[in-house]
Amino acid sequence: MTRAAQAERTRATILVTARKLFAAHGYDATSLQTIADEMDVTKANVYYYFRTKSAILEALLDNSIAFFETMLDETAKIRGKRARAEHVVAGFVDQVVANRALSPLGQTDPSVRRNERINAELARLAEKAMQLLFGDEPTDDQRAAWFLTSDVGPVIAAFPHLTDDELREVLRRLCLRVLRV
Repeated sequence: MTRAAQAERTRATILVTARKLFAAHGYDATSLQTIADEMDVTKANVYYYFRTKSAILEALLDNSIAFFETMLDETAKIRGKRARAEHVVAGFVDQVVANRALSPLGQTDPSVRRNERINAELARLAEKAMQLLFGDEPTDDQRAAWFLTSDVGPVIAAFPHLTDDELREVLRRLCLRVLRV
């Protein structure tokens, strides 16, 4: 294995380990040392790839942010309010269910709110989504519906017994109902 491949493998392992620990113990209760201990490496090894725990959180959420950006760009090409809403909800729910372990780290989680870059990206994407779904001036009810729909962490946590397909169906129905489409 090349040095570059080994480095990428180690970086990916750090992210997998951090995701598991964040889900099990919470972001604030997980330290770089805890991640290192779980991997049976030194803290310096983790630090080499990620200077801060916040950098790990950003790396974990960057893929989701990129996915949502692309999905919203696709949504902009769709005609009709219902078709747009169905596309946004389907994409959002699929991504949330695929990242079920990170669901406790919703938009209102203090660890996410403290991270200025992630917070700004999520706020920008929320505005873009609301504009696509409701037009240039969403009402307070529409804005509230969006924020209720886009932070489903508590729902996911309450239904660990549901399979991914069952959870996906429940979330799709509820999100469309809340968005009133």
